[in-house]
Amino acid sequence: MKKLIAAILLLVLLAGGCDEPGDQAGMEVGKPVEDYEPNETDIVDTHGNVENLERFGDFYENVQNGKKDNIRIVFYTEEGDPILHDIRFDGKVFKSVMDTRRDKFGDGKVQNFTCKNIEYTNGEMADNVYRLIDCGNDPEAIILWY
Repeated sequence: MKKLIAAILLLVLLAGGCDEPGDQAGMEVGKPVEDYEPNETDIVDTHGNVENLERFGDFYENVQNGKKDNIRIVFYTEEGDPILHDIRFDGKVFKSVMDTRRDKFGDGKVQNFTCKNIEYTNGEMADNVYRLIDCGNDPEAIILWY
């Protein structure tokens, strides 16, 4: 009986030890994702209603002038879950981190990619569309549209 209990306990420990954290960058294994705490500098897109658009305008102007800057864009899903998109411009390239771990119905990943340019278009999906382009093997990323 003791051998059976020991074998079951060993099996449970081995199975639990095989869990990989995957793309959960910056997380400790077993630690839940922290709740999103809004910041006054965040650009918030709630189903096309964009708040703090002035901050995005400042970021875009800084990028056009080659100045370093960073922003966070927060998209809310239909269910109200935040998806965080952090973009850092170092004066030459964009470092993008898309965090969908708080989206209960999403893929729950953190995706990192680097892009060389930002593009503005008008009239495709919305009146104003901004996307990161020239991202190597990674797809272009729409960062804001309204």
